[in-house]
Amino acid sequence: MRILYFLILYLCIVINGEKETEEEANRKRIIEQLTRTRTVLLDDYLLVTRHIATDVYMYRSYRTVSVVFYRIESDIVDALFTFQSEELHMNNIGSCSPQEVIINLKHGSYPAVNPDGFKFPKHFIEPTSRESIHTLEILSDGRNKTYSIRNPNPGYWFALVYIKWEDPRTQKVEQQGLVPNCQTILYTDLQVKKEKNIELIDCFNGITIDYANVPALFKCMSIDSSDPISINVAIVNASTEDTINFKLQARSLPTEENFIINCAFDPKLDSQTITFIPHPNAWHYIQIDRIKGNTSSIADCESYLRSDIDDVDNRTTLDFMRDNKDRFFTFDYGLPTTDIQDATSLINITSSEVKTLRYKVNQFVDIGGSLAIETSLLMSYKYYTVAGYKREVEKGALLAFTEDNQFFKAVICMDIGHPSIPLETGHCKYNDKVKPALFVLNSTDSESIYGKVIIPFPESGTWYLSLRIFCDEVVCPCRTSDNGTKYYVDSARSERDGDDELSSVGNNTRPGTSQCNATVVLSVSSKSCVAGGCSNHGNCLLTTFGGMVMSFCSCTAGYGGWDCSDDSRMDSRIYMLVSVLFLTLSNLLFLLSVYVAIIRLYYTEAMMYGFTMVFSTFYHACDAPIQVAYCIVRGNILQFGDFYGGLMSFWVTLLAMSIVSERFRSSFQLIGAIVIALLTTWNMHSFVSFVLPVAVGVVVLLVSWYLDYRKNRSMRYPRSYYTVYMPLGLVLVSIGLICYGFLQTEQNYKIVHSFWHMIIALSVVFLLPDVKRDVDSNPFVPSPNYCRLSFCKMFNRSQTPMRSD
Repeated sequence: MRILYFLILYLCIVINGEKETEEEANRKRIIEQLTRTRTVLLDDYLLVTRHIATDVYMYRSYRTVSVVFYRIESDIVDALFTFQSEELHMNNIGSCSPQEVIINLKHGSYPAVNPDGFKFPKHFIEPTSRESIHTLEILSDGRNKTYSIRNPNPGYWFALVYIKWEDPRTQKVEQQGLVPNCQTILYTDLQVKKEKNIELIDCFNGITIDYANVPALFKCMSIDSSDPISINVAIVNASTEDTINFKLQARSLPTEENFIINCAFDPKLDSQTITFIPHPNAWHYIQIDRIKGNTSSIADCESYLRSDIDDVDNRTTLDFMRDNKDRFFTFDYGLPTTDIQDATSLINITSSEVKTLRYKVNQFVDIGGSLAIETSLLMSYKYYTVAGYKREVEKGALLAFTEDNQFFKAVICMDIGHPSIPLETGHCKYNDKVKPALFVLNSTDSESIYGKVIIPFPESGTWYLSLRIFCDEVVCPCRTSDNGTKYYVDSARSERDGDDELSSVGNNTRPGTSQCNATVVLSVSSKSCVAGGCSNHGNCLLTTFGGMVMSFCSCTAGYGGWDCSDDSRMDSRIYMLVSVLFLTLSNLLFLLSVYVAIIRLYYTEAMMYGFTMVFSTFYHACDAPIQVAYCIVRGNILQFGDFYGGLMSFWVTLLAMSIVSERFRSSFQLIGAIVIALLTTWNMHSFVSFVLPVAVGVVVLLVSWYLDYRKNRSMRYPRSYYTVYMPLGLVLVSIGLICYGFLQTEQNYKIVHSFWHMIIALSVVFLLPDVKRDVDSNPFVPSPNYCRLSFCKMFNRSQTPMRSD
């Protein structure tokens, strides 16, 4: 017995020690495997960042992604990213296959992507209106792959790394210890090439350059203003027919795709004046080069000579106040106010001005949530109460515009780093670039006076919201009444409603106005996840990596998407209910095991089978989708009872099959209960937790059989047990283990696992030896004198069958 006690103590020490040192040992193996990696440093490049061993997991939600970040300084002409992924084999089973690793690279914040194919929720901003996401795919086969970004924006770049998403419903349920234990790791570094030949100039003075020194690079710093800047460029000693190309870009060197100004002019001119709207408080890079051949595809710099680049003279910039809520990613922006309850801003604006509102999103601390921008036109009370002032959807008529309710529209633009000019067409203009506006609010339609947009993982930097309203100059030829004070768009309304007054009025053109004013309600707020929650079908959680924090939605009950509102892949309620019934009711077959154990006088074993049946039934009822789940206690308690009861059932069955005295059997049962409890607590999903007690039980079984046969020179149990019952029980157990270990997938789990319950319960009926009763007893019927009560007489046999052996 002392040996057994020492064995228990040894197992405790080994389990605790292994749990503490496993992570450290894995880390050492990763470092050793990566010693083969050597960075090839290119000429004129500087290695600035390296991440040696980043764990990569299959995408399930943003909880399973890995994020690495890189710092890029200014004046960089090439950022060369190197990625290498490989598989770390953690055990000696099988081999590891290369995985498809996806890398999303973005400047300013975490990439907002949906690798699982769910649609973005309503109100999410169009991805095309944000910083572009660079996506590349590599295999975890140990090969290097480089990715170059020319003239990148300075600041922090973030890489989102994960194994390509696969539908979990089609994946196998793998048992630990039966399959290769593979961990995907990523090595990445960043090399940059810096442009050293950049001349520092004053943005507000001219540039004079000798033609022989072309091409040339210049940079200058703008002031905190968005007023146009005019630069005079003079080329001296020009002697050829080549054309000069002038490119200008803010924050980074210009490229073929990214620039503020890209124009051409004749170098023989005395000077060329170019006017542009700058980024406030930013470096601006000017590239002057020669162009040979046709320049028709490039704008003429003469078009930038005008000083009236902006048709609005009255421009105002207001700084928003930040209202912190002292929770992760929870804050508001608004005009400075002493009201601590509401940071919503009321912006009064006229048609002769543009108002720009700006606020700052900080690096790291602000980019992990979602930014919500809501806006609305503040209309009179009559607008909402009088049916004639809003669109009647049923009749399809836009009715009754009066002179005391102006017709106008508000155009709102959003930009990062610079403001733009709202246009009447519903677009935003910044120098020569035109893009759709963020909001276009129309006072003639109650459905379009409100707008909302949600921006997940907002980019760090200074954000600008530019507002402008446009008055009604001419609406349409309209029917009039009340001496021309009311105008009706739909003349069919009078015929439909039988209004004689309106039907007698002729068509007239409604005159508009050139001056109008309005009040715009604006709310800018940040919260975790989506609006601070995940609809009603998920939990808003936080995940950290390398000191950075990100919020995400963890969906339940089959829901998906950014806010757990997408139910396109959710099973029907009937299917979920049937699945739960399969998993729970299949355990009722253990009643047969309990019955057989009782009539064969195995009372301890019967209690263990009943224990397993109860915990497995309630665990699967609790582990079901939330729509049909039922938990009597916490799920982790039920899960422990399920796994513990299953292992103990194997253990006590093997001991019952062994030929040992009751004293030793009870001792073995107690020792097994302690060891199996430790193993289940350590890792209930580990193959070791299952194999160890079963292997020890098989050894005890075989040794006891051998010693008994050696002593008595005969088999202890009847021949039918060895030739019929035990082989049949072993076949059932083998089939059940194969189903449990190799055939389960997420799709067929309900059926296969239910089959596992039934087949294991049925195998006990054949494996328990019937040796505690009379030799001629029927193994499936109680003994005649088993119970003396009247209701037990139904089990009495009319005759005792003869044994065949």
